[in-house]
Amino acid sequence: MARQDDPEVVRREYADETGLAARRSIWARRTGPRVFDVVFAELTAARPRRVLEVGCGGGEFAERVAAAGIEIVAVDQSERMVELTRARGVEALVADVQALPFADDSFDVAVASFMLYHVTDIHRGLAELARVARTLIATTNGFDQLKEMWDSVGRNIEERRELFMRETGKTMLEPHFRDVRMIDLPATVEMSADDMRHYISHSVAHKHLADAVPDFAGKRTVTASTAVFVAS
Repeated sequence: MARQDDPEVVRREYADETGLAARRSIWARRTGPRVFDVVFAELTAARPRRVLEVGCGGGEFAERVAAAGIEIVAVDQSERMVELTRARGVEALVADVQALPFADDSFDVAVASFMLYHVTDIHRGLAELARVARTLIATTNGFDQLKEMWDSVGRNIEERRELFMRETGKTMLEPHFRDVRMIDLPATVEMSADDMRHYISHSVAHKHLADAVPDFAGKRTVTASTAVFVAS
């Protein structure tokens, strides 16, 4: 069974921006504060001179940081994501969080948004982030993320308990950082049956379940469990 931290699955998924864009189109409708606004507020409050973003995706957040006058370097293991980020005028390079090509203490803050659950050796990745940056701001999802949707297609989400998630993040961070703080951002999102099929067909590891979504009228309220960790 494919897993979210399978490096080959992740490589294929992020070879282009299609899947990421499809999932984000659903998350744009979630209730509560926007996660990246919370991350940006925590970042600017730290008054960093130099920032690293790992798993930069299409570079939207890195561009926002650069526009605020903060020096930022973005990395991603996907050549396509690096290409998109460079097109925004941001310095970006292909790199793996498990072997970052930077000297110790190169950055004031590192940002890792919705990507640490894809890292095969999470403690190696966190050790690298602690090595190159004094503070880490990391976002992730909770065990119950989209639970109602996944229950409807019979997906077993127990594998999440082994990944970097809302419930496990603090325990995983504490061997590498002295102070760890979590900002909980519980929310919901309304999804129709077509929304669920669209999302699942663009998911990282479970595309084959899209056709299993049962028909139902209207929209259903689905859990959107998210947390931001600030570790230093």
